[in-house]
Amino acid sequence: MSSRRSGGTPALSDADTRLLRRFEWLLALIVVVLVAAHGRDYAWPFNVWPMYARSFPPPPRQVSEMELHLVSRDGEVVRLLPPNVFTHVEIELGRRVVAGAFGEQPNRDRYRAVLLRRLGPLLRERDVVQIQGWRLSWTTEPAAVPPFDLARPDEAKLLGRIRLPSAAASLGSG
Repeated sequence: MSSRRSGGTPALSDADTRLLRRFEWLLALIVVVLVAAHGRDYAWPFNVWPMYARSFPPPPRQVSEMELHLVSRDGEVVRLLPPNVFTHVEIELGRRVVAGAFGEQPNRDRYRAVLLRRLGPLLRERDVVQIQGWRLSWTTEPAAVPPFDLARPDEAKLLGRIRLPSAAASLGSG
């Protein structure tokens, strides 16, 4: 004959209660071990499961972006990210153009010509005498919203300068 509580639900025996408590402790221990072992990897375990690994790579720990500083004759600095200069369709190409314009490579002058042509109207309007290329880097916190502060990079590295001797007048109208 089973004993029942006043509410009509069956009561657990002492053996069943001890077994349930042991199961709860085991479950808590498993959770603690999982958190301790993989607490720093926000995408774990999803990024190692075969059905997710190819589609959802782990979030990057660091991101970087190119930034242009247009320095005018009066010392004013205008900062431009590639989305401010290139369309969304051209954004990846724009990043390569900016990197190529400030890199040490044989085609650097071609990249600079493309960049100067794209920036032409802005250079004339602001009387720019120098263009600086910078690489900005941020350490991401994937669980944070947003994952990094765009206004405060962890590192800013000057890649190079393009001097415009007679300001933007040397660009001509074409």
